[in-house]
Amino acid sequence: MLICAAAVSACTIGGEKGSPTTAAPTTGSSGKDSANGLPARPSNLNVDSVDPCKLFTTDIMKQIGVHEAVPRKADLVEGEQSSACRYSGNGGFGYTVGAVTHKGVSYWIEGSGNTDGKVIKIADFGAVEITLKGGTGFDCSVAIDVAENQQLMISYIPTTTSEKQKDQSFLCENAEKAAGYALATLKTLK
Repeated sequence: MLICAAAVSACTIGGEKGSPTTAAPTTGSSGKDSANGLPARPSNLNVDSVDPCKLFTTDIMKQIGVHEAVPRKADLVEGEQSSACRYSGNGGFGYTVGAVTHKGVSYWIEGSGNTDGKVIKIADFGAVEITLKGGTGFDCSVAIDVAENQQLMISYIPTTTSEKQKDQSFLCENAEKAAGYALATLKTLK
């Protein structure tokens, strides 16, 4: 099972349809409206039929330093495999982007055993940053609350010793940035 974390980044859509450009990443959360501490969802972005390998455009892949997208099924959230895409990086890291359709982000807030979840926002959507309890350098993931009982998950995964030795905040910043890009693209697909 991949450990997933959520982070905050803001993106704006510009230029041609389907080619997002980014605004400066932002972090933090505000306006918590629900009982679980998540901000109210501004709209529903159902991910049932989304291809996670289409959520990073060629331009985005260049910006985040990845060169290959491989579709797969992954155990992102307990209970069922999810449609996912593994993006391989150029420098000892990669990303996994997944469309979870059987459990919402409250799964991470309610406690999933060996992870810590922190409520944040990605652009205008509530999200949870997920990290491994008591550990650093494993990965950092973002789970975005996109629809009822659904989440868009983005994980930054170090694959070399030098990358694993970087500060956890570095891993989470990369997960946040990539989550912002994936959410911006998802909005153009709906």
